[in-house]
Amino acid sequence: MGIGGRVFNWVKDFLNDRKIQVRIGSEISCKYEVSNGTPQGSVVSPLLFLIMINDVFSEVPADIGSSLFADDGALWKRGRNTKHIVTKVQTAIDGVTEWGLDWGCRFSVEKTQTIIFTGKRVGVDVSLSMYGRQLERVEAFKYLGVVFDKRLIWVDHIKRVEGKCRKVLNVMRCLAGREWGASCDALKTVYVAMIRSVIDYGCIVYGSAAKSLLGKLDTIQTSALRICSGAFWTSPVPAVQVELGEMPLCLRRKHLIANYWISLKGSSGTHPTKGVIEECWEEGKGRREHFGRMGNRIAAELGVGEMEVDLTVVYPAMPPWRMVWPTVDWSVMGKKRKEGGQVGLISVVNQRLREEYSGFVHVYTDGAKQPETGVTGLGVVVPSRGIEINRRTSYGLAVNTVEMLGVLIALKWVEKVKRVVICTDSASVLASIRSFHSSSRQGLLCEILQSVTRIVQQGGQISFLWVPAHIGVEGNEKADVMAKEALGKESVELNVRLSKAEVKSMIWEKLIQMW
Repeated sequence: MGIGGRVFNWVKDFLNDRKIQVRIGSEISCKYEVSNGTPQGSVVSPLLFLIMINDVFSEVPADIGSSLFADDGALWKRGRNTKHIVTKVQTAIDGVTEWGLDWGCRFSVEKTQTIIFTGKRVGVDVSLSMYGRQLERVEAFKYLGVVFDKRLIWVDHIKRVEGKCRKVLNVMRCLAGREWGASCDALKTVYVAMIRSVIDYGCIVYGSAAKSLLGKLDTIQTSALRICSGAFWTSPVPAVQVELGEMPLCLRRKHLIANYWISLKGSSGTHPTKGVIEECWEEGKGRREHFGRMGNRIAAELGVGEMEVDLTVVYPAMPPWRMVWPTVDWSVMGKKRKEGGQVGLISVVNQRLREEYSGFVHVYTDGAKQPETGVTGLGVVVPSRGIEINRRTSYGLAVNTVEMLGVLIALKWVEKVKRVVICTDSASVLASIRSFHSSSRQGLLCEILQSVTRIVQQGGQISFLWVPAHIGVEGNEKADVMAKEALGKESVELNVRLSKAEVKSMIWEKLIQMW
C-alpha cells in the first residue's frame, strides 16, 4: 500500500511473535503462538483486518458487481440468461475462495446464501457452490440490515420494521399517562430514537414499495405521535403531526432520498453508487420504481436536478502537513464584552491595528446575501491603496461561503505584498482557517491555506484579525457597502458551485413549503 518506515515496522512488531493463553477459573493453559489473525480487543485490530480483506474481490471479473462492508460481502450479476449468470457468479466465487486460500482465510459456507431476483420461475437445479458444498438458496435474505426478497417488493423488510416498531409502541404506552408518566418531549425522544430511526434506515431503497405497504408505517407514526401528544384517537392526523413537528413519512422519504441524491451528485466517478442515478438502457423498459428513477424525479421536483454540486470529498493539491498554520488574532473579541459601546470598540480595533500591525497592509473583506432572492455578493477593500473590489456571486450560496470567497480573493490580490493583515467579521471563517476544517467548504478552505503557504514561502507575512461588524470601523464598513452594492448588479460575475450543505438547505426549505 506504499506504507513504509516506522509505521510499517510498528505494525510488523505488533503482529509478529504474539502468544496467547486461555484462563478458565484459576486454570491457565499453555502459551500458543498466534500465526494468523489480529489481537482481540486491540484498538488497531479492526483497521488491520479491513486492510487485510480490502482486496478480497481483486480476482473477481469486472462485469461482476461486488460490495464489501467490513466482513459482509456480496457478489451479483445482472442479465436475462440464468445459466450464463450462474456460471459467471460461480467463477467469481471460485476466485474469492482462491484468494482466501492464498491468504489463510476460509469463508463460512453456512453463512453464505444465494438468491435469484426475478419474477419468473427458476428450476431447483440452478445452484452455486463453495468448497465443493452447495450454497443455500433463499427467497429473502438480510444484508446490512435490509431484507431483500426475490421480487424486490420489500414485503419482508416492511413486516420486519413494523414488528420492531410495534414493540416500542407497547413500551411507549406503558410510559405514557394522563396524570403521570413521561413528558411529551421524553416520549418524542423515544419515538425519534427507536421508531423513526428504524423507519428511516434503508428507506431510500424500500421507498419504491407499494403505497399499501408503506401505509403500514404511516399508521405506526400516527400511533406514536398520538401517544406522545396525548391526542384523542379521533384527532386528525395532520394536526397531530404539526403539533409534534413531524412531517409525514412520504415527505421525509423525499427528504432523505434528495439528500442522498445530492451526495452522489457531488461525488467523483469512483463512488460505487453514483452510476445508479445515471441514465441506462433499462429506464424505458420496466415500470418498477427504484432509487435512481425516484431520485432523479424528486430532485427535478425540488428544483435541484440541474444544479452543479461541488465535490463532497476534496483532495488538496498541496499535502496538508506542508501547509502553513496561519495566525488568527482574536484579541478584539476578548475585549468586546468589556467595552461599553461602539466608541470603545472602535478605539480597541484601531489601537490593535496601530500597535501590532503598523507596518502591514490592512485588507478588509465582507459578504452579503438577500435571503428573499438568494442573491449573494462580496466586497474587498484596501484603504491604504485606494482599492475597492466587489463581485456578485452565484445564487443560493451561504453567507459563510461568500465570506470565505472574499478572503480568498483578498489573498489572491496580496500574494505579492510582503506583510498583510486581513480583517473580517466572520468568526466562522477564521475558526475554519485556524482549525484546517470546514464542514461545508473544505475545497475553498484548502485554496485559502495554499495561498497563505505560498505567501509565506515567498518571504511574506500574513495574519488574520477578527473585527466586530457594524460598529463603525471604517474599512469594515466600506467592505460591507461594497458587498451590498454587488447585490444590485444584473449578472453573476463569480460562478461558484453550490456545496452539498447549501443544496440540502434549499431542499429542506422546499419540503417545508410542500408540507
